[in-house]
Amino acid sequence: MHRHRGDTAISATPPRWLLAAGLLLVAIAPSASWAGDDTRITRRYYAISGQSRAELLASVRRNAPRAGSAYGIGFIDFDPRYTFTPHARGCRVGKATVGLRIVLRLPRWNGAKDAPRSVRRLAARFERAITAHEMQHVRIAKRHARRMARQIARLKPAENCWTLRQTAQTLIARHKKAHRASQAAFDRRTRKAIKRLL
Repeated sequence: MHRHRGDTAISATPPRWLLAAGLLLVAIAPSASWAGDDTRITRRYYAISGQSRAELLASVRRNAPRAGSAYGIGFIDFDPRYTFTPHARGCRVGKATVGLRIVLRLPRWNGAKDAPRSVRRLAARFERAITAHEMQHVRIAKRHARRMARQIARLKPAENCWTLRQTAQTLIARHKKAHRASQAAFDRRTRKAIKRLL
C-alpha cells in the first residue's frame, strides 16, 4: 500500500487564519472499490477561567494555541492508501481508502465554582462555539477525504504501476490545494462571529 500524508493546521483565530492540508482529484475505473470513514479525533484542552469577562479573555490569551492568537485549532492528517492490481492494460487501482487523524485543541472551563454566573455562561458559550467551529473543519476534511477515496479508486488503468502512482500523487497534490481553499473559505465566512465571542 502506498501512503501519502499531509498535515493541516486549522485555527479559529481572531485576526489571522492559518491552515495547510492534504487531498486529491480523479479519473475512471468502475471495478475499483473505495472505503469510507476512518477518522480518529483526539481532543486536547487548554484551561479558561476568571471572575470577569476581562479575566476570562486574559486566560484565553495566556493559554490558547498560537500564543493566544487562536481560540481553537485542529491538526488534520490525511492518510490516503491504495493498492495496485494487474490489468489487461497494465496496472489499475485495486482498493483505495483515506483515513483522517485529527488533533483538536479546544477551550475548557477550569474556573472557580463561585465565579459569577455571567462569566460561567460566557465561558460555556465560548466553549460551544469554538468546538462547533473546529468540528465544522472536521466535516469539511471528511467530505474531501471521501472524495479523495472515490477518485483514487476511479483512476484509469496505466501501462505500469509506477506511472499510475505518479498520476495518483499528482491528483493528491491538486486536492491538497482544493482542501485548503475550502477551509479558508469557511474561516472567512465565520471570522467576524469568532471575533465577537469575547
